[in-house]
Amino acid sequence: MNRKRNHQLILPTIALWLFAIFRLEHCSTTFAFGHNAASGPRAWSQQQEVTNDVKSSHSLDSPTVSVAIEAVRKACRVTTDLQEKMDAIATLIKDDKSPVTVGDFACQAVVLQYLEECLPNSVSKTFLAEEKSSNLTPNLTKQILEAVKEESIEDEDTLRDCIDLGQSFYENGSPTTFWCLDPIDGTKGFLRREQYCIALGLLEDGIPTVGILGCPNLPFDDDGTIGCIFVACKDRGCYQFDLFGLKPPKRIGMGYNPQSPPPVDQSRFCIGVEQGFGDPDGNAKRMAKELHGELSESTGDIVHAVRMDSQAKYGVVARGDAEFYVRLPKSEYQEWIWDVAPGILVLEEAGGKVSDANGVPLDFSTGAKLTGNYGVLGACCEPLYRSLVRSYNVVTSSSDNGS
Repeated sequence: MNRKRNHQLILPTIALWLFAIFRLEHCSTTFAFGHNAASGPRAWSQQQEVTNDVKSSHSLDSPTVSVAIEAVRKACRVTTDLQEKMDAIATLIKDDKSPVTVGDFACQAVVLQYLEECLPNSVSKTFLAEEKSSNLTPNLTKQILEAVKEESIEDEDTLRDCIDLGQSFYENGSPTTFWCLDPIDGTKGFLRREQYCIALGLLEDGIPTVGILGCPNLPFDDDGTIGCIFVACKDRGCYQFDLFGLKPPKRIGMGYNPQSPPPVDQSRFCIGVEQGFGDPDGNAKRMAKELHGELSESTGDIVHAVRMDSQAKYGVVARGDAEFYVRLPKSEYQEWIWDVAPGILVLEEAGGKVSDANGVPLDFSTGAKLTGNYGVLGACCEPLYRSLVRSYNVVTSSSDNGS
């Protein structure tokens, strides 16, 4: 696909699809699910939730969500262009030993500038984002300005100002209503030309109400179309767009009958590529053995597993391409909000269930980090979620007992 040739078609096409979705939500009692989905009781219950129990003020056809989608789409264009010349991309290692690239800074500048300029005045313009301009080097700055030259970021001062919009959360006294952004979640996946995402979320009174995951390298469907964007609005469901808005968006959910979930011993784990961060103690493997009954004889790895970087994993579970999400970092690690909030809303609005490793709801009202929670466990439906949490309790209790 010629990505640049299709850019001019995006906004008109988005407007048409959003209008169609608006009509669908308000006039219809049926809808289509995404990958590997089925119809039946689950589909009906989800439609009822959307049409009869709407609590959020945001929907796909609202100006706020439309602006946020376009901001993420702009960032996806930047990263796809950068990956075509990956060998020349400057990278540095931050104090926490994580890599940051031209793409991280460029995406943050593009997304936050667009939100600042285009969001309705009634919507919060407080931002919490990962990168700071104080980490820029002359070489990085030069490459970033080249990467964003098609946007209205023409000089270093403007670039720094746009990047540092992401610090307004702290400047405004750490409010509970704000936008959070991980400009490239899964930077190592980005560098490997594998999975990564641009993760944007809106929190209001400490509750995620909009979650958007732009996944440029994730297939949209089975016809070979690469690149998708997951969009979730609280109490309004979850949708999947193709990267350039040229196909009809899909309302996604697993379609599982709550009374007949997929077999536990066949359920797929969607987990990180590097065990050293996402499962340093090996508890995810122990959980898989508990649930599947075995590990691979040849590799010692999880038998049914989908491995990738970033919050794209939430979208994969949301659309039915896996059943379990597991993130169990070192015990002392506290999650940044931008690493969790967008993705969990995508999974929850598709019918999934998410909590911390101990089954405690995630608390997003404690500042920039989830200081009251450890780890994240998610599943496509309530019965499998209960099995997942139970397996964590079993393996950690065994470890505590020295067995």
